[in-house]
Amino acid sequence: MDIRILTCDNNRYQLDSLISHIREFGIKHNINLIIDKAMTGETTLALHSQKRYHMVFLDIDLDEKVNGVEIAETIRKNDDNVLIIFVTAFSNYTRQAYEMFAFNYVMKPIDKQFFDKMMTRAVNLVKARYFIREKLSITIDDGHENHKIQYDDIVYIEKVGKRVYFHLTDKRVFHPVMTLNYLDSLLEEGYFLRCHKSFMINRYKIQCVDSNHIIMKNIDKAIPIGRKYKEDINKAVLEII
Repeated sequence: MDIRILTCDNNRYQLDSLISHIREFGIKHNINLIIDKAMTGETTLALHSQKRYHMVFLDIDLDEKVNGVEIAETIRKNDDNVLIIFVTAFSNYTRQAYEMFAFNYVMKPIDKQFFDKMMTRAVNLVKARYFIREKLSITIDDGHENHKIQYDDIVYIEKVGKRVYFHLTDKRVFHPVMTLNYLDSLLEEGYFLRCHKSFMINRYKIQCVDSNHIIMKNIDKAIPIGRKYKEDINKAVLEII
């Protein structure tokens, strides 16, 4: 299994040091890491548009018109799944980083023990997001034909009357006759969350959460959070970031 990583830092010494930490982790844990590097935001965006990366390491202070946070915002608009990791000497961008569901915020100089733990968690999450989840699917009968739907194509599921409505990333909707409880018994654990008596969401499609609603990626709709489900939703958000 190859894990593709893009690194960006405008300081060549710092960039080489970061890559050395990543390579050392890969050798230690026998993981094949393919690493590309960039020294400007422009190069970073160009590489990201050409290739599919599982992780992007970004310096924040790039001495450019745009900083690493703004580069991350552009990347996130085009890629829901990539893990964004800031590596920086500045701590005052933490809030903006987590607003974009950045995976982590690593301070310079890099602490090896912290970095190793962070990378272990990152690799495990990459495996779940890219190499396990994308293989999972469910087949449903909408009364006319069977449809095989990939988990990663489902944004949320809504119960209306005797039907459940599958809302997909491409805006298609399927509505077979079944209950959410029965559907829950068909799905693999760990990918969909019950957030309300009438709604189930794809945990990897959460964009942001407030006290009463969840905004989902790929679709312009606020999903309500039932009182009894708030604790599970808050826990899920912490696991994502």
